[in-house]
Amino acid sequence: MQIQALSFEQLVGTVAVILLLVGVYNTIMSAIKNAREEKRLREQPVNTLESTVEDHSEKLKNDHERITQLEESNRIIMRALMAVMSHEVNGNSTEKLQSSMNEIQDFLIAR
Repeated sequence: MQIQALSFEQLVGTVAVILLLVGVYNTIMSAIKNAREEKRLREQPVNTLESTVEDHSEKLKNDHERITQLEESNRIIMRALMAVMSHEVNGNSTEKLQSSMNEIQDFLIAR
């Protein structure tokens, strides 16, 4: 059979069959891949999962501590800004500025 002798319908049918075969191949390969992944997960040792959970717990603890430190830093910065704004508005709130400066200095030294 020559290519010139193929009608449009035969050409479309041939392409459809090829696409169908490719689709079937992809479906079978996906099923095989999923089955292998399931088997791998079932065979994964429990201690690996436990160590992963412990690792995640440690990271969460570290993140919590870091966020707490950042919140404390932000509170000190806000107090200092309020003291500066109060000084700008009143022109005489030097004791607030001194207090904020000491608080920031103590925070930075303790860090």
